[in-house]
Amino acid sequence: MQLESLVSLYYTFIHIAPFDGLIFYAFRRYLRLGAARTALGYLALLAVEGAVQVQLSGVYDQRVSLWFQLTYLVYDLWAIRAYGGKVLAVGLLTAPLSLLSFSAAAVAEQQWPLSVPEATGGVVFALLFLVFLAPALYYIRKVLEPLLVIQEKKPWLYLASYEAMLILIALLIDPFHESTSLRVLFSRVLLLTAVVACVQVMAYLCQSIRSREYTRHLLNSVQALHDMERQRYETVMAHWRSSRQLRHDFRHYMISIAALARARKGAELKAYLRQLLEGAGLHL
Repeated sequence: MQLESLVSLYYTFIHIAPFDGLIFYAFRRYLRLGAARTALGYLALLAVEGAVQVQLSGVYDQRVSLWFQLTYLVYDLWAIRAYGGKVLAVGLLTAPLSLLSFSAAAVAEQQWPLSVPEATGGVVFALLFLVFLAPALYYIRKVLEPLLVIQEKKPWLYLASYEAMLILIALLIDPFHESTSLRVLFSRVLLLTAVVACVQVMAYLCQSIRSREYTRHLLNSVQALHDMERQRYETVMAHWRSSRQLRHDFRHYMISIAALARARKGAELKAYLRQLLEGAGLHL
C-alpha cells in the first residue's frame, strides 16, 4: 500500500473517531449493545469509509467524508438508548473542536508542508485532540453526565438547534476547511467557547429549576407538617374540653346526690340515680 493511502486511512480515522469516542463515553451507560460491540460496529463503518477513500482518490477527501458523517450520526442515534435530541445535542458539542482541528491542520499544511498530502494536518489533528482530551473528559464527568438525567425533551432540542445554527454559520464561512486565514481559525475558537457557554447556561438553569423544585417541595412538607400539628392540637383541645365538661357534670351530679342524701330524700335520690343511669344507657 502506498504512503498516500496510509495517510488517507489515518486521516479517515483521526477526523471523526476520537470525537465520536467522546460521545460514546458520555453515554457509556446508555449503549444499546455494550461498549465492545458498539466499538466493533463503529470500526466496521470506519473501515468502509477508508476503503472508499482509498479507491476513489487515494488521499483523504472531505467531500466523501461528509456523506459518511451522516452514516456515523445515524449509527450514534441507533447505538445510544436515549432521546435523539439529547444524543444530537451532546454530539454537536464535539463539532466545534473538530472544526477547530481542521482549521489548525489547514494552517499547519500551509506553513509546514510535507511531501505526503495531509500528513502535517494529520499530526496536528492528533496533537490538538490529545491536548483537549483531558479537559473534555473532565467536562463530560462534571457537567454533561449530571445533565443526562434530564428527561424533558425541550431543553435538549433547544440546545441542539442553537448548536446547529452556530455550526452552520461556521461552515458557511469555510465549508471544506480550506482557508488558512487566522480570522477563520479565531472564529472557530469563538464557536467552541460559545457552545460551551450555552451548555453552562443550560446547566445553571436546570440547577436553578431543581433548586426551586426542592424549595417548593420543602415548603409543601413544612406546610403539611404544620397542618398535622394544628390538627393534633385541635384534637387535644377537643379532648380537653370534653374532659372538662365531664368533670363539671360529674361534680354537679355528686353535689346533687350529696344534697339528696343529707335531706334523707330516698325516693328522690333513687329517682335521680335512675335518671342518670338511663341517660348513660344503664338500668337498675
